[in-house]
Amino acid sequence: MKHEADREPDPDRREDEVADLGAFRSERNPSAEKATSGDPEAVINVDRPGGPTGPGLLGRIRGARRRPVIPAWARSRQEFKAAGKGLFAYTWHITAYHSVRTPWYAARLALQAPTGAARFVGGALQWVADAEGEPLRQAAATSGDVGDYLSLSRQRDRRVRWRAVVMVAASVVGLATALSMYILAPSWLLALCGSVATMAMGWLGQPADAPVIQRAVEIPKAQKLTSDIVLRALGSLGIGAINQAQSKGGSGFTFTAPITRDGAGWRAEGDLPYGVTVTDVIDKRDRLASGLRLSASFEKWAGIDR
Repeated sequence: MKHEADREPDPDRREDEVADLGAFRSERNPSAEKATSGDPEAVINVDRPGGPTGPGLLGRIRGARRRPVIPAWARSRQEFKAAGKGLFAYTWHITAYHSVRTPWYAARLALQAPTGAARFVGGALQWVADAEGEPLRQAAATSGDVGDYLSLSRQRDRRVRWRAVVMVAASVVGLATALSMYILAPSWLLALCGSVATMAMGWLGQPADAPVIQRAVEIPKAQKLTSDIVLRALGSLGIGAINQAQSKGGSGFTFTAPITRDGAGWRAEGDLPYGVTVTDVIDKRDRLASGLRLSASFEKWAGIDR
């Protein structure tokens, strides 16, 4: 592009004639005449032709944050050794904890074996008698619905027949196997099978609120974070832009990466709607914690400082 001073002289213009720079500018940029004409009806073109300009694909790729291929703890020798020591200590503690308590486990399971055997026999008999369908048959009989009751009764008869066949076959095979092992198997195998059967019956007989085997390490559990939970929590904050986007069928939050584990919790990354800042969300941390079903230690868990 040539500057006004670099324009070639016009042979038809006299030397003492003053050049019209406005005309030159109008020839070079026709939209400038509209912008400076003072006409209120004139349209001022503020966008460049060809669409919005900005960084291209390569520029966005260069500025993108890339996740490391190998985790940081695996690339550092010290962190790798620390992780290995932690795993070894964790495994050793669990092994020692349960090894010391193994005799107590065996004694408790042996004492609970009769209860477990009774539960096993009772559950098998209820399964053969189709006890799970009894409430439906009772409801049909109480309401006087003859059609449903007859249909349910016929279904029960079919179930009881084939379940009884299965029970008889399993009993015959199990009894034959037990007699064969008693006669042919060595004593150590009989003792092993008897111990396994006793432990299994004891496991079935343990109370639901008092299991025999306790956890050696109590690891704090965090509820698995999903996109629905995040959107529900953001919608409960009462932020107008988020609620407006969700009321129009949108999400109000654009996820930029899959939800992944992060230490003892979960990480969700994304973009808030235009006009909503992170401070707007942090200021309502209590309601956010309630929407995420988190405890009062949410600020420490999330790394939020006042």
